Amino acid sequence: MRHSASDQQAGAGWLATTRDGARPADPRIDAVEEYWENRLRAAVAAHVAAGGPVADRAVVTAGVAGARLARTALVDLEAALLRHPLRARLWELLLVATFLGVGRRAAAEVERRARAVFREQLGTEPAGRIAAVAEAVRLGRLTEDWAAEPAPEPVPQVEAHPPATRPRPAAGLPVPLTPLLGREDLIDTVAARLRDHRVVTLTGAGGVGKTRLAVAVAGRITNRPVWFVDLSPVESPIRVPRAVAAALGVPEVGADAVESLVADLGAVEALLLLDNCEHLVAGCVELVDRLLAACPGLRVLTTSRVELRLPGEARIRVPALAVPPVTAGHSIAALAAHPATRLFLDRAERVRGRPLPEESAEAVVRLCAELDGLPLAIELAAARTPLLSVAEIVTRLRADVRLLRSPDPTAPDRHRSIAAAVESSLAHLDPDACRLFDRLSVCVGGFDLAAARALGGAAAPAALVALVEASLVEPVPAPSASADTRPTGPDDVRYRMLGPVRRHAQARLADSGDEAAARWALATYCLELAERADARLRGAAQQWWLGRMRAEAANLRAAMSWLTEAGAGGPEHGDLRLAAALTRYWRLEGHYREGHDWLAAALARHPTAPAALRARAGTGAAMLAMLGCDYPAATAHAELARSACRAAGDRRGEAQVEQILGSVARERARYGESARHLAAAGAIFAECGDEWGEAQVAELRGFTAWLSGDLDRAESRLRVSLRRYEALGDPLSAASALMNLGAVALYRGEIDRASALLDVALRRHSAIGFPEGVGWAHNLRGLVELRGGRPRRAAAHLRASLAAHRQVGDRWRTASVLEALAEVARLDDDPIRGAVLLGAAERIRAEIGAPVPACERPGVAATRRGLRAALGDGYPEAHRRGRELGIDTLLTTCDIVCAGRAPAGQAAR
Repeated sequence: MRHSASDQQAGAGWLATTRDGARPADPRIDAVEEYWENRLRAAVAAHVAAGGPVADRAVVTAGVAGARLARTALVDLEAALLRHPLRARLWELLLVATFLGVGRRAAAEVERRARAVFREQLGTEPAGRIAAVAEAVRLGRLTEDWAAEPAPEPVPQVEAHPPATRPRPAAGLPVPLTPLLGREDLIDTVAARLRDHRVVTLTGAGGVGKTRLAVAVAGRITNRPVWFVDLSPVESPIRVPRAVAAALGVPEVGADAVESLVADLGAVEALLLLDNCEHLVAGCVELVDRLLAACPGLRVLTTSRVELRLPGEARIRVPALAVPPVTAGHSIAALAAHPATRLFLDRAERVRGRPLPEESAEAVVRLCAELDGLPLAIELAAARTPLLSVAEIVTRLRADVRLLRSPDPTAPDRHRSIAAAVESSLAHLDPDACRLFDRLSVCVGGFDLAAARALGGAAAPAALVALVEASLVEPVPAPSASADTRPTGPDDVRYRMLGPVRRHAQARLADSGDEAAARWALATYCLELAERADARLRGAAQQWWLGRMRAEAANLRAAMSWLTEAGAGGPEHGDLRLAAALTRYWRLEGHYREGHDWLAAALARHPTAPAALRARAGTGAAMLAMLGCDYPAATAHAELARSACRAAGDRRGEAQVEQILGSVARERARYGESARHLAAAGAIFAECGDEWGEAQVAELRGFTAWLSGDLDRAESRLRVSLRRYEALGDPLSAASALMNLGAVALYRGEIDRASALLDVALRRHSAIGFPEGVGWAHNLRGLVELRGGRPRRAAAHLRASLAAHRQVGDRWRTASVLEALAEVARLDDDPIRGAVLLGAAERIRAEIGAPVPACERPGVAATRRGLRAALGDGYPEAHRRGRELGIDTLLTTCDIVCAGRAPAGQAAR
């Protein structure tokens, strides 16, 4: 037996108290309990008699001997509890021995220890008669019958089976009334693990389908008997062995139920399936550990929301079902290929008696996405389809989580609703974990350990571990490795709640009255994160910080909303501070309009904010308006920001304003004005000793120079900026300088050199996911291919460029790309389409007030002449059609251009 040595140690103190000096022969823990129970019963009787109104000398002496005996028992009982901390009988004996040998106050401390152990390991009050014995000690009413055996606890009603020495039929596995869908591969995985491991545990959230999966796996086993034991009715870990013995039909169960199981099973080859172990972990661990040690042919499959952590245990997390992407164009037939929607369609048809109508397809996808593919939630939602359309279920679910309740009165309590499934897990957690569970529901897009600390305080790390172990929170699979080599650790892991679980947590939080405090805690965390990230979103750590901010994007937006609604209730000027801190992130992500709208609204709400804050926010609003081609708004924000910078004495801020004004002038083809603003910015940055600012101004001056056609000056300034960026360790800015140098090479006719430089820039911008840089690099790369006489390759680059510029809302570059695509159309022998594209580009330029850049004018003019020559009198009509096209129609037209035929002789290009 695996525990015999340690049990012998537990009885090591017996020699001192046996009458004849011999040790008891039975070293097992039951014998320890029986031995001390008999002696302490006698000691209690002596204690009671010694305290009576008439007590002779012999009675008093017996009472003193009983107290001495009790003090001796303390050593053995404490040692036994080290191995079996959840044996209620041992705690009762220790409590009585402490009372007799030390006193009432010490006995109360024993009771407190017992409560702490049971709460920590099981999340429950102590089992057995501990509370009753403690109360009797406290009141001085302890009598010699305190150890009377209570009525046995009922065991689960499971089909009994004969012992292993007789033929054993397979246990009656539950017979599902519906098929198991979407788990075919996982069934094979579990079966394979059972072949290689003697104990396999299926973990996962309540309602994810652990029992159904386990039963399906067991149902495939034909070469050995299978015994199924549902442990959900068992309330105490110490009752697990007897529950299993009853389920297996063990005819005679002695004091040690595990010993009886071992004797009965022997060497039989069988599978034992223990279902719902999460509330009985300690009892299941001890049982399985001893059975596996003594029964070499036994294998065990368990289901539990928490891991058992047995030696050699193979753990398989059962995930939610995969959901198709929430897009348009789904059909009912196609949804059968996706596990989550297939399950919903099957269950809905069963309760309705007919299939769902075709027009429900997209609502089915939305519903399964809302439910995060959780099978129990999907089945509960499908049960509503006889009365509600799928679209109505989606709408009502968002307003009332109670919709997910089973109308079936025969369903197990834990599966009657999502709330019941969640609450059955929370019942075993401490208050800190339950509080964190509720508060984490304010997180919109998942969370990491830092966010959990912000919401749960110092107790958060341990509480988060408990929530993960209880399958109420799950780690989010890490994205594929990026070029960033920064090491990762526990703080980098992200977590989430499944949608139905989060909705229940939100309901609990609202009922607790703690919702406002939780939202402010998350908003404050997001504000601090954004302000910390702002300065780190350039330089060597840029990619890591950009990934961090992307992961928190949904929470950052939620924080902006909460801070906006809070007014005076939140951090002072919180929404303005957060919007200003997010400016660089919005620029890198290409969220120009969103960022500008947040900043402009926050500035309007805080006209009396400190000048330094308004300067920072106004500069950000001006930059994002400029990038979104709203030049009047950019100029207005810049002028106000400059006044605020001067009021705050912010010289760097003034330089940034000059940069933005220089960029506005450049895009409007006012190159002299642009050069003056940029020269002023460079002087201020030099005065402040801002090397990065000087490098950026050098790049922008080079950018302005090549757009105006001054290629020599452009190359000189761009090389200066490149050297400075490299010295500063800023690879993304260096990529921008390389891209501009590629443009210089292009307009000099150095096609190979331009290709090489632009390819490097494109790779760097693509690696970090910088849409502005990707769009620019594809634009210039397309022009390189046009210069090289490869219009098909040019079309591919220009198409990618157009998509990127459309994504970020850069209409200035969109117009230039359309003009280049017009040349592709001309070369593709489609002059009508070319004229339409030129007309559309002209409309955009008129709307934003930005003419064709100087360096592009010769090419656009040549394209126009060629199209006029090809169309003759038809050119004006085609051009007019282009000016009247909306942007969506225009994009459709452009896609046709890019997918068009190649002219004769150009197929290979």
